[in-house]
Amino acid sequence: MAMKNTNDLTYSQKKYLFGIYKLAQNANVVKSADVAKIVGVSKASTAAMVARLSEGGYIKKEYYGQIELTDSGVKAANAIYTNCIIIKNFLESNVGIDSRTADTDATGIVSHVSETTSEKLVEYILGSN
Repeated sequence: MAMKNTNDLTYSQKKYLFGIYKLAQNANVVKSADVAKIVGVSKASTAAMVARLSEGGYIKKEYYGQIELTDSGVKAANAIYTNCIIIKNFLESNVGIDSRTADTDATGIVSHVSETTSEKLVEYILGSN
């Protein structure tokens, strides 16, 4: 059964889903080895998380095949990605953080907090500009 929103995702699941989403933006084929590299974990850890995300209905993966986001996966990852971009731009433009650090920090913020907190933070940022 697919999970309803990003509040149901753990920090690690958000991180992997976000990594898969970013890879899918830049390449036609997403492989477990690529996900392991972007997330910074072992291939074994990636295999276990890919199985969990597949069971949750967020991705589809054939045995030894490419990883594809399902509609639920795209929706969840897009929410994470959109908030991450808004927070990253705020950190760069308003706080003076360099692009690479802002990207890393925005990803961490969005991955660690609840969907409600992330949405409220984005509303605040958008309202303050």
